Amino acid sequence: MAGGQSGDYIRVAMYQWSASGGGDGVMAALKMARDSGFDVKVVAGDHVTTEVADQLKGWGIGVNRCGVNSGGDSVACTGESGAMHNKFLLISRGTSKTVLQTSSNFSTTQAQHAQNLLISQNDTGLFSHYLGYWNRMNAGKWTYDGVTWDVDDRARDGSNDLSRAYFFPMTGKAPLTGVLQNVTACTTGNERVWLEASLFADGAYSSGIISELNRLVGIGCDVKVIVQKYDGKKYMLDAGYKGKLECHGQHHNKLTLIDAFYAGEWRKAVFVGSYNVTQNSLDKANDTMLRVINGWVTNRYINQFQALWMADVDCDDDPGSGSS
Repeated sequence: MAGGQSGDYIRVAMYQWSASGGGDGVMAALKMARDSGFDVKVVAGDHVTTEVADQLKGWGIGVNRCGVNSGGDSVACTGESGAMHNKFLLISRGTSKTVLQTSSNFSTTQAQHAQNLLISQNDTGLFSHYLGYWNRMNAGKWTYDGVTWDVDDRARDGSNDLSRAYFFPMTGKAPLTGVLQNVTACTTGNERVWLEASLFADGAYSSGIISELNRLVGIGCDVKVIVQKYDGKKYMLDAGYKGKLECHGQHHNKLTLIDAFYAGEWRKAVFVGSYNVTQNSLDKANDTMLRVINGWVTNRYINQFQALWMADVDCDDDPGSGSS
C-alpha cells in the first residue's frame, strides 16, 4: 500500500500467523505500508510465531503479543482467561476508514480452509468502535483514555443504522441467542436461517442457541447448520437439534445468515467474525461478531453457503472417515 500521509495508520488483531501460506504476503504488504508512511501496529495472539513477530518489529512495526501471559499461557488481551482470537484489520487513510473482518488466520492450514472476508468502508461509527476495541486490547484492559467498556457497552451500532459490532467476551449476555429470538416469522422465499460454525460445543450458550433454532424450525423457517468438527455434529444431534445439519471439515467460517422477518422487518442480514458457538468464545475470549444488513452482501453469502452445503467433505476428525 503506497502513499501514506501523516496520520494514516493500520491496526491488526490476529490470533494465528506464520511466515507462510499467505502470512508472508500480509507481512510484505504491511512492510510496504510502513515504508510508505503508515503507522502500523499489531495486537498478536499466542499463535503468532516468534519469527513473524520479530520480523515485523525489525521493520519498525509495533507488535504487542498480549495474547500470552508471562507463563506462556493463552489469555485474552483484556484480562480474561481465554485466547485473543480476533482476526481483523483497520485501515485509516485520510478520510477513508476501512474495516476488514475475516474468519481466517494467516497460516498455511487456514489458507487451505474455506473462509470469508467482509469489508466495510467509511462507516465511521463502526470503524471507531473497532478502533476502541483494538486500543483496549493493546492497553490490556477494558478502560482506555479514561472510558471503561462494561459488558453492556460491547455491542455497538455503526453509523449507517444497519451495522452493529459485538466485542467479546460478553459474560452474562447471549448475543447470538438474542439475534435468533428477533426472527419471528418466515415465509416462502424468505425463510432462511443458516449457520456455519467451526466449533459448536456443549454449554448453556450453545444449548440456548439450539433451542432457538428448534423454535424457528417450528414456525416454518429453513434452518440449516454446517459444522466443521464431528464432535460439534454429535453434540447438536445428542442435544435434540431438529433442523438440517451437514459437516464440512475444510471450512473455518463463523456465520449466521438470516433472510426472514428479523427485528420487525423482512430483512437480509449476515453476522460474521471470529466467534465460535462455545461458552469459551462468549465468556473468556477476545472475539468479534459483525452484523451487516444488505441484500447484495447476504445474497453472496447465500451462494457461498449453498456451495459448502453441496460439497462432499467429511467432518474434521470424523471417526468414520479414516482421518486422524
